[in-house]
Order: sequence, then C-alpha cells, then structure tokens
Amino acid sequence: MGLGTAATLAGFGVVVWLGSIGVYDLPYAEHVVPALWQGFLVSVLIVAAVVPLGFLIGFFVGWARTLRHPVVRAAAAVYVDFFRSMPPLVLIAFFFLLGLAALRTSITDFFLLHSVVLWLGVLALALHTAAYQAEIVRAGILSVPTAQSEAAESIGLTRGQTMVRVVLPQAFRVSLPSLGNEFSSVIKDTSLLSVIGWFDLSGLALVQIYSGILVYPLAPIVIWLEVAAFYFAITFALNSSIRVLENSFKVPGLEAAHP
Repeated sequence: MGLGTAATLAGFGVVVWLGSIGVYDLPYAEHVVPALWQGFLVSVLIVAAVVPLGFLIGFFVGWARTLRHPVVRAAAAVYVDFFRSMPPLVLIAFFFLLGLAALRTSITDFFLLHSVVLWLGVLALALHTAAYQAEIVRAGILSVPTAQSEAAESIGLTRGQTMVRVVLPQAFRVSLPSLGNEFSSVIKDTSLLSVIGWFDLSGLALVQIYSGILVYPLAPIVIWLEVAAFYFAITFALNSSIRVLENSFKVPGLEAAHP
C-alpha cells in the first residue's frame, strides 16, 4: 500500500470518527452518498470524453506549431492564443447559448436539444484544455535535438517515420509530467459544467444542498467535504496512472535530478 493510499484511508477514518462522536450528522452524510455517487459516475464519463479529445486536438495543434508551413503554424498559434485567453466558464456558456440559438429550429425535441448543447459544453472544455496541451506537446517536440532528426533522415527515414520513431517517444517522455498536471486541472474544471445543467458531481451536490439545508443546517459543509473526497479520488487515480507511465518510460541516466 502506497503512502498516498494509506493517507487517504487515514483521512476517511478521521472523518468517520468525527461523525461518530457527534461533530456532524453521520447518518445524513451517509444518506447523500448514493446521490453523489451517481454524480461522480457522470463526472467520470465527462472526464473520459474531455481528456482524450483534448489530448488528440492538442497533439495535432502542438505538432502544427512546429511545422515549417507558415500558414499552418500561424493558424495553430491563433487557436492556442484564443482558447488560452478565454476562461473555461465563458467558453462553456457561449457554446451552450450559441448551440441553443443555432439548433433550436432544426431540433424540435427539447430533451434532445438540451442533450446536444450539454455536450457542446463538454466540447468547449476539451478545446480549452487542448490549447494548453498543444503548448506542452510543442515544447516536448522542440526539446528533441534537431541533430537527431537530421541523422534519422540521413539514414533514409522519411519525415513521418522520423517523427514517429525518433521524436515522439522522447517528446512524450518529457511531456508526461506537464500533461499529468493539465489532466488534473481539467478534472476539476469539469465541475464548471454544472452551470449549464449537467448533473455531475458538483451539480448533484447543489441539488442535495438546496433540498437538505432546511433539514440540516450543516448540509453544505458535509456535502462539499464529500464532493472534495470524490474529486480527490479520481484525481489521485489519474496521477497514479501518470506516474506508472513515467516510470515505464524512464531511461537510465536521464532521470531528473533529485535534491
């Protein structure tokens, strides 16, 4: 058992102990867990859509920023500058509202229309994180010495083969820590989707607070503590997976220096 897992279990133990001695209403805390669990599953679904889509877009945009073609490079730079300058909440709101305005005449079914525009909010979040990941990918590609690419081409490899076999493996290893940080950030940013009607972890937490605050005044504190625990769980799982990948891509002699 790792130190992180042990610390997590110890933290949950302390929380349960505080409830058992009457610091807060433990039965109420247990009562809202099933609803929050449903929201947690929705959040996992959103993360499973945003992270791969954002990485895919970010990879191609970051790669485009390293190409010699000035038009492609400039277009990729405009994309990065635009989406990095926009707060994710603003992008989600605009995609949602513009989607409603553009699709309300072609989609007459209200529930179908609402489902579509909800996913447009997910797309907005993916495009936002892709701009940051593009810069990470670009930095990773540029970190590989050009002499290696020239040497690969001199032995007959095409530019595509050089990119796949020489540049990308090294760039991916260099970029992993930064990508892990961005993935962690986007997990927390998914909570912003509750403002457009997603019943994710944060959305269902608000529902539980509004319905329970008159019954139990400490409901907001208890619920948000449980929400924090759920977000910690998914972020911890992803960070652990990234660390496993980092260890599998380590090259003897090229590890980062330790203090």
